[in-house]
Amino acid sequence: MSILQEDYNTNRESLAISEYGRHIQQYIQHLQSLPTREERTKWAHAVINVMTVLNPEVKLQSNYKEKLWGHLYQISGYNLDVDSPYPLLEAEERNHKPRHIGYNDTVIKFRFYGRNLQNMVDTVAELENGELKQDMVNLIASFMFNSCKNWNNENLSNEVIAEHLKVLSRGKLNLNAEELVVSQDTSQPQRRFFNNQGGGQNNRNKNKNNKFKRGGGKGNFRRY
Repeated sequence: MSILQEDYNTNRESLAISEYGRHIQQYIQHLQSLPTREERTKWAHAVINVMTVLNPEVKLQSNYKEKLWGHLYQISGYNLDVDSPYPLLEAEERNHKPRHIGYNDTVIKFRFYGRNLQNMVDTVAELENGELKQDMVNLIASFMFNSCKNWNNENLSNEVIAEHLKVLSRGKLNLNAEELVVSQDTSQPQRRFFNNQGGGQNNRNKNKNNKFKRGGGKGNFRRY
């Protein structure tokens, strides 16, 4: 019993990469103790072949050989003197934390339009007056109309869209509502359609239940 307790997993050295198991880690530790660089390199290639068999999913990656050599180097504790066909990262480079990506905390005036619309309005507001700017404004206005109709079930008037564009552009797009050309998107099904479909399905189920009840609950079952 004492022998089993001494060799229990919690008392063993932690695995660097558990997917390859403890035997691969022991092979790599033995590989590090070999006297010559040529011999270590030879056995390193052999261990890479075994790691490929144990982790076949890695072959789906285009650079899987480089990944395996990186795993080999990581399991060795970044202390392996061999002739690697790929550059091996140092421990400091491997554990380096990525740069923090800051979140855009700009307040959105109308959240139901989303931040992308705000970015588009900012870009269009800087364009010179002309046909291109008017076409882009009409596209944005059409998106606003269809988005509000699909998600809020509300039809925006040209006056409301023009007022929203003025607010979003901080007064740079002072538009005449009559000049806006709004195109309704008929390719996307409305939510009311799905609600009606669901209601129709419920009515059909209700009719089936009523028919079953009218039959005295017997249905098509044969009595013996």
